[in-house]
Amino acid sequence: MQPDFLRRTLQSVLIQSFDDYEVIITDDSPDSSVEEVVKDFQPNNKLKYFKNNERKGSPENWNEAVRLASGKYIKLLHHDDWFQGRESLAIFVKMLDENSQADFAFSSCLAYAPNQNFLFKHTPPEKDLIKLKGNPNHLYPNNFIGAPSVTIFRNKAKFFFDTKLKWVVDIDFYIRVLTNNNFFIYWSEPLVCITTGGDTQVTTECCNSRDVEVFEWLYLYEKLEKGIIPKPNNIKFIWRLLKKYQIFSVNSLLETGLSQPITLLVRIIINVRIIINFATIKLHYSQGK
Repeated sequence: MQPDFLRRTLQSVLIQSFDDYEVIITDDSPDSSVEEVVKDFQPNNKLKYFKNNERKGSPENWNEAVRLASGKYIKLLHHDDWFQGRESLAIFVKMLDENSQADFAFSSCLAYAPNQNFLFKHTPPEKDLIKLKGNPNHLYPNNFIGAPSVTIFRNKAKFFFDTKLKWVVDIDFYIRVLTNNNFFIYWSEPLVCITTGGDTQVTTECCNSRDVEVFEWLYLYEKLEKGIIPKPNNIKFIWRLLKKYQIFSVNSLLETGLSQPITLLVRIIINVRIIINFATIKLHYSQGK
């Protein structure tokens, strides 16, 4: 846990011009560092601190905060992220207040390294936003929305993050929420600053981890593509992933913890062959013309 990061996060919340909110802090740390930071901001009736009796891990700790939230909207903000300005929360709330048909909204963000050096501005491409309106599955395998800290959603359906995931957990969550209601609001100006590349971040821990990447991408693939014809780009992505980690047998898939590796492997092989044959047909057709 990084106390200075959490202190910055809370400071960015408490200076917001919009002040009709509660701050739910679910503490999953192994020590008292989070509690000590919260004490620095007391007394403050907006801060509600909860220490987990047992460590829940990510993302169950996020789910715990969602369960405890009583407000109309839920605005996640990780401990190392912060609001970009005093009006950020007001704009997030405005997006849903003025668009009653939407349950989900998000903004662009500014990304910083842990040493606070500015890295880049994250803005979803317009073409991806258009495709997202037609099909939430377009987020797979490219999370162009960004980190959960850039989102806000209505506290009505009690959507929770899939505890089997931690690497692609945000993609899975966004797809499920938008499948339930695909009307969303996007704010092009950055409302949040995020920290990326930290040694203690889940993203850093999972990147290039065979066990995590293979299981999670295939697990999510199974959830999205079950019973429908998969997108060629998704098949290509999965095939590249399997080649990356040299996974070409049922036994190697079994090691990942997937529930139905034989069925999945057969489907992938068949679909790869279909794509190759289709590409060959297109090539022959073009040459014939």
